[in-house]
Amino acid sequence: MASNQPRPTKAQRREEARARAKALREQEARRQRRATIARRSLLGAAVVGVAGVSSYVVYNHLQNSGGTGAAQFPTAGAIATTRADRSGVPEPVLSNGSWTYGPSSGLDTISSQAPVLDVYFDYSCHFCASFETTHASEISTLLSQGKITLVLHPSKILGQEWTDQVMNAMGVVLNEAPDQSMAFHTAVMELFSRIYEAQDTSMMTTENLVAAATSAQVPTEVSSRFEKAVNDNTYEEWTSLAQEAASAVGVTATPTVYLDGERLDLSQISGETAITELVEAVEASASPAASEGATSEASPAAEG
Repeated sequence: MASNQPRPTKAQRREEARARAKALREQEARRQRRATIARRSLLGAAVVGVAGVSSYVVYNHLQNSGGTGAAQFPTAGAIATTRADRSGVPEPVLSNGSWTYGPSSGLDTISSQAPVLDVYFDYSCHFCASFETTHASEISTLLSQGKITLVLHPSKILGQEWTDQVMNAMGVVLNEAPDQSMAFHTAVMELFSRIYEAQDTSMMTTENLVAAATSAQVPTEVSSRFEKAVNDNTYEEWTSLAQEAASAVGVTATPTVYLDGERLDLSQISGETAITELVEAVEASASPAASEGATSEASPAAEG
């Protein structure tokens, strides 16, 4: 029995062919991108030492190298090995203004045998807020699985006062409610997304930072200290240090993201699982010894 469905026109067939070709090109591009990341990660590991060696060895090498400049502002993928340890900088913050999360989003820890995800950001950057909104869930999952070490590098690259306000509030949280610091970071990024979408600068208030802290389960006795910290610009030194560090390693725009020292093309990681796919590609190319699972360690600075 003959079908009643009309045959596709020549134009329709051409469009379908173009769509199939585009899908194949995108699939191949993703495959090549993952392969490139994996190859470069392996090359980096070869420089460090034998297969399966912990990233911790890299940090110890920096600590023992005697070069204070390199230790303070290491290249992306190499975590600073000393604390800032100065007035106006939160206690967990490292010498380049960054702070780390390892397994289960533990502050001031690293996941050994796991790639390092460096994120350079500005709390006044709506692209940074968008990145956070897109990838917060998968980054949290990767941390809970011990598959990455996350290093957050704040900056004041846009020169906005809102960055000062948030950095002062975050400084309070890092010092006094460290277990809620990751959730608070995510909450203030979500807050800025709303501010940007509404184009309403009147929302840039300490009261809204306190509300964000409440949503992140930061104790009220901690968030009640935000106002004084903001008014006194308590963590001004931290903001300056972080911006100096970002400039020293050549960061000129935010967000800037590295995976194991390789800068990622943001246009290629717009999907909600894109970072996970790259991490899995690195894992698939790693040696059996390195793929046995990451373990939790204190950050190198925490041991000093």
